[in-house]
Amino acid sequence: MPHYEAPAERYRRLAEEALDVARNFPHGEHRDALVEMAQVWQRLADTYAGGTVLHPPSGGADQPVMQQQQQVQPDEEKKE
Repeated sequence: MPHYEAPAERYRRLAEEALDVARNFPHGEHRDALVEMAQVWQRLADTYAGGTVLHPPSGGADQPVMQQQQQVQPDEEKKE
């Protein structure tokens, strides 16, 4: 039987997960971004507190889209 969680519950869990990951990073840009992400999740949890809409657990198609950044690599010819 699938477990469903209310939006506020889910957002609080995501905020806690972001903070857990942030604790593994040294102080700096990446850690700051994760802390900011956790703050946004917490604000969403506060906004949806008391809501009645249920969402399926993580892992479904409704997860937020993650983006990756690419670094430009120098051309081999220009290295010499």
